[in-house]
Amino acid sequence: MTPTILKQNYFEFQNNFYVQNKGLAMGAPTSSVLSEIYLQFIEHTAIYTVILQNNILGYFRYVDDILIAYNDSIAYINKVLDSFNNEHP
Repeated sequence: MTPTILKQNYFEFQNNFYVQNKGLAMGAPTSSVLSEIYLQFIEHTAIYTVILQNNILGYFRYVDDILIAYNDSIAYINKVLDSFNNEHP
């Protein structure tokens, strides 16, 4: 069940109206709040496991920027990247 606020992503471009089918509207007041809630949920459920399984030394996030510290002799960064990308299509 999708909340109504996520279904009302429409915009106008060159006198044509379009509906955004996926994601949040860029610049909408609710987008930043919903994005933060979603990222915290993913961090507390799936990302924590990825960090532990791949021997990540540090995971730091500020808004939507993420810095990962790792030792390349014990962590395979391509595997880490695949793990992060597979958390949500």
